[in-house]
Amino acid sequence: MIICGYQGIGKSTLAKNGNGFIDLESGNFFVDGKRHDDWYIPYCQIAMHLSQQGYKVFISSHAVVRDHLSQYLGADKVVVLPASDLKDAWIEKLWIRWEETKDEKDYRAYMNAADKYDENIRELYDSRGFFPIVIDSMDYDLRALLESEGIS
Repeated sequence: MIICGYQGIGKSTLAKNGNGFIDLESGNFFVDGKRHDDWYIPYCQIAMHLSQQGYKVFISSHAVVRDHLSQYLGADKVVVLPASDLKDAWIEKLWIRWEETKDEKDYRAYMNAADKYDENIRELYDSRGFFPIVIDSMDYDLRALLESEGIS
């Protein structure tokens, strides 16, 4: 199972419990502050390999990742995203996360959502080859949401 997740859905939190979920962090593909243009190819290969071993792999929501993975038929693929009407609350959630961590990746996530939330959500919902799972409330449990869709 490949689970493409929008920033802030709880990928890292769910995966840290050793429960069959893996958060494949795309930030690990930076070398000396840069990513190669084709970084997404080995990233997707690793995701597919882990999925074939039976893991539920959380991946980033980058368009190049989704486009590349859409051609693979060997794994079920879903995309988890917040509803459009959660925009203000979601951006605030990402701001608070950045305020707490001061992590550069959290700042980039906040800035991306603040600038392109509506566009991101439309693109994710329409991702070719991915079944959309929409978070419709800020009060949600990612594991329960996935389980309700048959992913456990």
